[in-house]
Order: sequence, then C-alpha cells, then structure tokens
Amino acid sequence: MALRASRIRTAPADVFLQALRAVLGRRARSALTAAGIGLGIAATVATIGISASAAGAISGRFDAAQATAVLGRYNDVQVRPASRAVDELRRLNGVEEAGLTCAGTDEGRLSNIPTRLDAEGGDQVAVYAAEPSALRALGVFPLQGRLFDDGHDLRGDRVALVDDVAAEALNLSATRSDPIVYFDDVPYAVMGVYQAPTGAAGLTNAIVLPYRACRDRWTSFAESTVVVRTALGAADQVGAAMPLALVPEDPAAVAIQAPADLRSFRGGVEQETRALFLGLAAVSLVIGALGVSNTTLVSVLERRTEIGLRRAIGASRFAVAGQFLVESSCFGVVGGVGGAVIGIDVISVVCLVKGWVVVIDPLLLMVGPVGGLLVGVLAGAYPAWAAARVAPATTLRS
Repeated sequence: MALRASRIRTAPADVFLQALRAVLGRRARSALTAAGIGLGIAATVATIGISASAAGAISGRFDAAQATAVLGRYNDVQVRPASRAVDELRRLNGVEEAGLTCAGTDEGRLSNIPTRLDAEGGDQVAVYAAEPSALRALGVFPLQGRLFDDGHDLRGDRVALVDDVAAEALNLSATRSDPIVYFDDVPYAVMGVYQAPTGAAGLTNAIVLPYRACRDRWTSFAESTVVVRTALGAADQVGAAMPLALVPEDPAAVAIQAPADLRSFRGGVEQETRALFLGLAAVSLVIGALGVSNTTLVSVLERRTEIGLRRAIGASRFAVAGQFLVESSCFGVVGGVGGAVIGIDVISVVCLVKGWVVVIDPLLLMVGPVGGLLVGVLAGAYPAWAAARVAPATTLRS
C-alpha cells in the first residue's frame, strides 16, 4: 500500500507543458506540420464560402430574361386574339408589361430590291409579328431608329424592325433613315434595327412586323403567344392568374410557361458546387492529416530514449500518449485558425474581383479551430498509441 501511495503520477498540467515545450522546441517542423492542416482547412472554408456566394450571385442574375418572363400560348392555332385581350392582364398586380406575339410558320426572303429585279438576292429570315408592348416585355430595344407604335398597328402601316444580323447583311446602317426592304416582295419601311435580347434567340436574323400582320395573314403564322414581364418574385402568382384573365370563359385554352422557382434554383446550384469542391477540400484535409501523423510518428521514433526514460521514472502510458495527442492537437488548432483566416481572405478577394456579395455563415468561423482540432486528434492517435507502447528498458538498450 505504501508503494502504491508513493507511486509517481504525471499531472495533466505537466502533460500539456511538456507537449508545448516539444512543439516550441521544434519550431520549423511544427510550423510546416501546422501549415499542412492549415491549407486543408483554408480550402474547406473557401469552398463553402465561395460556393454560397456564387450561388447567390447566379440566382441574383437569373432575373431579366428568365425569372420575370411568363408566356401564355393559345392552344388553338387559329385563335388570333385582339390587342384588348391583354388589357385585363395588365391590371394584375406584379405585371409590368404584357403584349401579343406570333411567329411565322416559314422563313421568308428579305432583300433591298424586289425579286423581279434580282431573283437570287436577299437572305432567308424568320418573321415575327408583335405588339410594341410585347417587344418591351421581351427586352427589345433599338440600336438605331425606334420601335413601331400602336398607331402603326391600328393603321396597318407596312413598317418593320430588323435585327442587327439581317441589317448587316443588307447594309442598312449605311443607308438613309427608314430604308425600304422587301420581305417576300412586299415593301416595308424599316423603323429600327435591334439586337436579339438574351432568352429570345428566335429573334436573331429576323424581321418583326406589327401584330396586325398576324391577324390579317393568320395562315402564315403559328399560334399567338402572350408575353408578360413581371416584377421579380411575382412570376408564379401572375402565371396562375393569367388563364382566367385572358380567357375567363375557358381558362384551359391557354398554356402557361412560368420560370422555375429561384429558391430551388439557388439551392441546386449551391449544393452541386459545394459537393464538387468539398471533395477537393477533403483531399487537402486528408493530405494534411497524413502529414501530421507522419511527423508525429517520426518524432516518436526520434524520442524513444526520452520516452523510455520518462516511463522508467514513473510516467504512465496514458501520460505519454496524452503528450503526443496534445502535440498533434496543437498542430491542428494552430493550422485550423490560420487556415480559417486564409480561407475567409480568399472568399473576400474572389467576391471582390467578381463583384459578388460575400456570403459567410457565422458557423463557418468555427470550422477552422474545431476542424483542425479533430484532424489533429485523429492524425495523432496512432503515433500516441505507438509512444505509449515504448518500454522503460529502451533507455537501458540505448
């Protein structure tokens, strides 16, 4: 009992003090070891932050041509609604602009002169008929000249808009204002030249006529379409109310095409980008953990005499293992804190260059020290177990 009472025990404070001295005594090796974990933590923090910021930026820009555009297609191709058909629709909350369009069933020949003067001249272009309000809803703005107005539509004037691709082929920019072009041998005064907006690729290499052409020459055009531009976030509600506003006696006569929910879109982008880059960050963390484990194991082999001497004077296996666990944990915490700082700096720089809003979850600040501590403990587990198995007789053999 006397021997057992007098048995030397290592206090926890001594274990921490000895581990700290060992870490500070090998500063270069300790710094490089902590840097391995730091790079892995930095990659993890930067990945999470950049993916969240990128998702926010993408969903924020998924707006003009997609998130606020709603289309309503009349199922009966022979239905040609009058302009007043969308008057009730314009009164809906959230509707900023609305109008009627229809696309031609076939392409036609567009040229500067009639066919009888040049049978092989001109190019094949698409044809559209649209109200001025529909063009504004689509985001069509003239590069030169102006859009035709409701007066041209009511009077049945032969006016047209030509996109920049067709205008360049006809060299319209070098001619006088309101030049005359021939579409299928019918003369039209060109009111303006436009560039096809994003999300309306069908308006490229095309000529746009007033909507009256769709009613007067209905066999040359496909079904009518209602184009609506809404306030951001109002597309779903407007799309749900459109059929009743357009055809109250038969709402099923109109098929609605509304944009996808932005929240789902953002969530999908964030999950996919985060899953992709977190895999790369995990590889960095594994490499850092292997570096810590290898360095700690080498330290155990180099200090076998010291460990044996400590065991000979009464240090327990638990105290020896605890010292090496504390050493590897120090590497992990220091590397984790430094990695978190570097990761946040990387997020800020990337967002600044890209013009994104920085999105950082407050919990992300805990990823560095906590993650580094966990990696350090796991990486030091085997070396600590190896150190605890060093026998006291090792000192005598040395």
